[in-house]
Amino acid sequence: MKQGLFLFIILGFTLPGSISAAETAYQWTDDQGRIHYGDRLPASIESRTILLQGNTNRGNTLSGLRPDERDRLRKMEQHQQQQQRRAHTARTRADSQRAARRAHCKDNRKMLKNSRGRDTFKKYSRYLRNNCW
Repeated sequence: MKQGLFLFIILGFTLPGSISAAETAYQWTDDQGRIHYGDRLPASIESRTILLQGNTNRGNTLSGLRPDERDRLRKMEQHQQQQQRRAHTARTRADSQRAARRAHCKDNRKMLKNSRGRDTFKKYSRYLRNNCW
């Protein structure tokens, strides 16, 4: 949430200054069905003209962000990727622990079934009652 708000604020300050000059871009689809964009009209391909708005005098990068903003954005994206990797690792670990617990419960159910009338019956029954049921 904070990252999205931060990005929104950055774009809010940089966008109004970048809408002073208009440029033309072209859109076309190649033989494989992929959509391409370019600043020059492609030869022998039917294209659509798009009006872009941007300030070419400010010294901004092609993405419309200044280098320090681009670095901040890259760091935010890396941080988000790290969080996603950690969450995936935690989910994987929890899934494997759950699977191990299920297998252990299954084994104890089999042992409980085979131990009817023996002294170990209470031990397996207690384990299953506390951990599996």
